[in-house]
Amino acid sequence: MTRSTLSLLSPLCLAAAAAAQGPDFLLTYSQPELTLSGSAGTVLRFLYPNEVCNLEWSNGPCSSLSAEKWAPRTCYHTMAGDEDGDGQWWEPGIFGTIDALMEGVATTPAAGLANARTVFFSPSVAMGTSVSGAPGLRPGDVGRIIRDVNFNDGQVEHFMRQEQFNQALGLPLNTPIDIDAIAFAPGFGVFFSLDQDTPALLTCGPTFVQDGAILCVPDFAITYTWDFRVASVWPNSAQVVYTEAQVDAMVVGAGITNRFGNCIPNAIDTEALEIDWNGAIQVITPCSGAVLQVPDLIFTTETMTGAGVCTTAGGGTIYNGLCGPAATNCGSGPTLGWQMGIQPTNATLGAPSYVNALASTRTLRYSMEPQQHVVNVPPGGLPMGSQMVDVSSPFATNFVFWTPSAFLPSTVTPSATLPWAVPLCFPDFFLWPNFWTSCNTVGGFSQWPMVPIPNGFTGKVVFQCLAFPSSGSWELSTPITVEFQ
Repeated sequence: MTRSTLSLLSPLCLAAAAAAQGPDFLLTYSQPELTLSGSAGTVLRFLYPNEVCNLEWSNGPCSSLSAEKWAPRTCYHTMAGDEDGDGQWWEPGIFGTIDALMEGVATTPAAGLANARTVFFSPSVAMGTSVSGAPGLRPGDVGRIIRDVNFNDGQVEHFMRQEQFNQALGLPLNTPIDIDAIAFAPGFGVFFSLDQDTPALLTCGPTFVQDGAILCVPDFAITYTWDFRVASVWPNSAQVVYTEAQVDAMVVGAGITNRFGNCIPNAIDTEALEIDWNGAIQVITPCSGAVLQVPDLIFTTETMTGAGVCTTAGGGTIYNGLCGPAATNCGSGPTLGWQMGIQPTNATLGAPSYVNALASTRTLRYSMEPQQHVVNVPPGGLPMGSQMVDVSSPFATNFVFWTPSAFLPSTVTPSATLPWAVPLCFPDFFLWPNFWTSCNTVGGFSQWPMVPIPNGFTGKVVFQCLAFPSSGSWELSTPITVEFQ
């Protein structure tokens, strides 16, 4: 095995990869957690396994590092619409959990930061196909929700489909699988891990792939679309780059503790992957005639409660972010969770979650969440402010717009994008015939009262915030949908 620095990559590969990478993390947790900051007491402090949070190492001092809600469930509900066709958009259990995250490769020098339209993910429970059509977004897919070239909202765009993973694994194309972790960069290929032990037929022959193993579909075995999504793969092209036993050894080598302060002896299941751009490249030979260039990988496992994070660098070490180690060393107490921006259970017991998915990218948070997603309207209606909406915003003043159900289709809200905009936050606006109010941000958070609801009103209302960071520029928050019945 030989190692070299990532700087030896071709300039073209580095440019493509760097466009999608950054010092911040997008991530999900395996259980409901609380932000370290408390999010000013707003509902945004509650983090759920089926929504995406961000850890902005690049924005603000390390003393205030906190994982904040970045793409709430209601944002995905608004983008997806009535995906299960039951007449109600709000589905608290949508996706089950988000098991894998991956930022797409930017195709223009002027590309903005990551947003809920650009990030690919894999769910543990299939999204319905009432709006998107088949095959939708399944546990064996990695995809995102978009507005397609025909201006149809609620569509799924795949980075890599279940059938393509199965083809690379030498499995029948319709075999149900669950992608548990993914990382990608042009020049290397697609790294991934499965949620269940799976017999497969790989490049090196029949292989019992364990759920703790890390596999790769090499770059040479992939044909890409113009925007670096997977168009096709060679059959039986996947290779095991680290067996579960090797991942176990790297966990031991890292000397990392769990939420109880115990040294972790194994991985059980690999849960998240990302390329460690501060690491090196290893040349790995999975079998005779198979040679792979494999970068060091950031990874998490099912055993890393307290939300610890490791890297394969050096045979297994605790990952160091801009604010220090992302876990606690053996002998130094429990991994509490604050290293990855969430609250510990108490001073001596870490958060129960492991990091379920992560992606290294560049982010700016501008998100919104209603305190109630479904509201029963009593006789006589509801006065102004009977319902409140919370906002996480980096901007001083936020202007709130709303679209009532009279303007909305019954299935999904149409959206539009200004072609000259380079968004730092959310890229699309959701058809605003009405301006409602404005609210000022204090300490990064704000709250505003919802419009009065008249007697007998039923239907959906979509809200979104607009801000003007500077002269000639503007930014949009993630959208929300509130259903009145």
